[in-house]
Amino acid sequence: MYIPKSKQEIGGKLAGKLIDPKTGLKFLGKFIRDHLGNFFKGDKIDKNSQPLEFIPDNVEDKASGFYSIKPTPSEKDYAKGSLTRYFAKDSRTNKVVELNKELYLNQKKESKLYRRTIKIVWYITGNPEDEIINGYLYPGTKAKNQDVINQAEKLIPGLGAQILKDPGQFVRK
Repeated sequence: MYIPKSKQEIGGKLAGKLIDPKTGLKFLGKFIRDHLGNFFKGDKIDKNSQPLEFIPDNVEDKASGFYSIKPTPSEKDYAKGSLTRYFAKDSRTNKVVELNKELYLNQKKESKLYRRTIKIVWYITGNPEDEIINGYLYPGTKAKNQDVINQAEKLIPGLGAQILKDPGQFVRK
């Protein structure tokens, strides 16, 4: 893919952060933006350019308490085998966010008609893959979490596509 240099912008300040979609981590290296607003690693765009995901900072969302907070499972959670996760969706913008327990309770208490909340149990301990024992299929944690995602999607469409993309997230064997 060829994009003229006049339609490219190297580096600069961003009102947000860049995420490497392969690792899910914040990208801190050199980047370039094309005329369509797409971001790529490096200082030039070619057929081997690796894309980056841009997540804007939204001051309004932080003030309203409607922004994502990524949980970190504790050793106690791993010993228990599961983690409780909290989500909310704003039906005006179709934005889904992950919340901590405090923000989740605040959203429920406010009971805004355009916000829907859900609490799920996310499995984090066990064999990630399905296994057959004595002729019986025992689902792995990835399959169990995918089932949780499918059920949650019925209440909050877009949850799987926006937040819960990896059913193996946080899983330890």
